[in-house]
Amino acid sequence: MRAFGAGLSGRRSAARGPRVLLPLLVLAAAVAQGFGRFGSALLLPALNADLVHSYAVAGLLGTLNLSAYLAGTLLVSLTAGRLAPATAVRLGLLLTTTGLTVLALAPSVPVLVVGMVLAGFGGAMIWVPAPGIAGSAVRVARRGLAIGLTGSGVGVGVMASSGLTALVHAVAGPGAWRPVWGIEAVLSAVVAAAAALWLRPRVTPVSGPVRISALRAVPGWIGSTVSYGGYGLAIAIYMTFLVAAYEDDAGFGTGHASAVFALAGVCITAGGVVLGRWSDSVGRRVAMTCAYLGMTAAILLVPVGAEPWAVLSAILFGLAMSGAPAVLAAHLADSLDPRRFAAAFGAVTLVFGLAQLVGPQLGGWIADSTGSFTPAFLVAAGAAIVAATASATLPRRGAAAGSRSAAADPL
Repeated sequence: MRAFGAGLSGRRSAARGPRVLLPLLVLAAAVAQGFGRFGSALLLPALNADLVHSYAVAGLLGTLNLSAYLAGTLLVSLTAGRLAPATAVRLGLLLTTTGLTVLALAPSVPVLVVGMVLAGFGGAMIWVPAPGIAGSAVRVARRGLAIGLTGSGVGVGVMASSGLTALVHAVAGPGAWRPVWGIEAVLSAVVAAAAALWLRPRVTPVSGPVRISALRAVPGWIGSTVSYGGYGLAIAIYMTFLVAAYEDDAGFGTGHASAVFALAGVCITAGGVVLGRWSDSVGRRVAMTCAYLGMTAAILLVPVGAEPWAVLSAILFGLAMSGAPAVLAAHLADSLDPRRFAAAFGAVTLVFGLAQLVGPQLGGWIADSTGSFTPAFLVAAGAAIVAATASATLPRRGAAAGSRSAAADPL
């Protein structure tokens, strides 16, 4: 019996280790962002032609999805003291699975609204606490890498959603959208079941109340918040209008412009790992500032409208898009336990989300007013410069990281 108990204890301990937790968090992030948030953009033409019949209404669906995401972010921040981070992720996976199922079966626009809201809300419950769980599962010297790996799930999800959509359209025709969401719902359910069984991180004791104001305990918290807001505005404009800018302003063919966009998606998968690991060596301030400077350069290359600058822009932007939030999350995790991390990361994500709401409308208005996308991209570059400047106010090194105890599991 003792041997059996020791073996069971060993298996439970292994299930809590980073080699199990990190792959689960990568898959959870893929579900939250690739399926729950960004996947609908790929189905927009087919969805509009079959059921919605109005791009204005289709745009509203996207806005409601993001609004629900912000509401979920706020809930996670406000309940971080009572809701364990792993529990939030598991609940978020259930909500996202439900939302994707509703979307696949939706007979009308009001039901689509329900599905989009559930998917957006669930995505926030997954993504906001996930980096904190990853950061607490490894020793301090590997925290940036672990959080970067978790963030790579966003790129994995986007690529999986893109590949699945292309496969379904090749088999069932370009008007098929229900099978895509149906298959994504099944995949999400599998990840939810795996998380229910094996997402069991070590419980970190919490002393004192956990509030959204936990962000103020992080050195350089104002700079962190401002940088994430600038980042949100920059990526909202870049990712929304990149293809249109290359087609309308530069004369790229549809295939060429889409290929550049796809390249950015591939690089998103690698950015968090590369910059997160680099930040473990050079410090969070240097890595984050360099990420935003690289993003600025990438945005300014778009109006050039020629190769090889378009490819270089996509590579730089993709790396920075996932790298910058990974480094920011690592900076927060250097000072906060997982519950307080969820509250603080939720707070900065709210600022990011508000910028995301403003960005597409602002960029579109500028493009309509000027007849070119160049001024909109200049605004995005200015937002990235603001983010870089704010990041430069962070402490030189993560001094708080060295003073905190962390798990000693190898990555």
